[in-house]
Amino acid sequence: MKYLSLTFILLISLFISCKTETKKPANNDRAANLSPLPPSIITQLNNTCTAIDILPLRKEMNASLSFSKDQSQALQYIISFISDEKGALLGSCTPDGHIVFQENGEINYEADIYFSGGCSVFVWNKGGKISHVNKIKPEGIEFFKNFLKPISREKMESMSQPQ
Repeated sequence: MKYLSLTFILLISLFISCKTETKKPANNDRAANLSPLPPSIITQLNNTCTAIDILPLRKEMNASLSFSKDQSQALQYIISFISDEKGALLGSCTPDGHIVFQENGEINYEADIYFSGGCSVFVWNKGGKISHVNKIKPEGIEFFKNFLKPISREKMESMSQPQ
């Protein structure tokens, strides 16, 4: 009985001393250490941008779209999609498009556009490296989903047929 009590006490103390580890979810944000593009730069884009080019990065998507200074409301509308908030770039996300902001023919800023796979961010590139990550506002996500949507198979086939 004495050994049984001692064994029981040892088992209880072993049980109490063992901690159950809770696994933390892996942070797979590839841009965790990056800040968003500052509001002052977004304001600068609004004031100085003379052209915006939006390019789809998937072959099954619609063609590119360009806006010039003659369409200043369109430029401001596109720029308004940039949130001041930092976005998360999850490991599984791939870019859906690319956007280029120009001032008098010179590229000032460019970003990859992510709006699927759980991401909704502009990933700003500077010198071939990711420099900032901003969330895309909901109206921007809707715009890009409508503009950069896949072309139907029938339409792709009809476009490839000789006229």
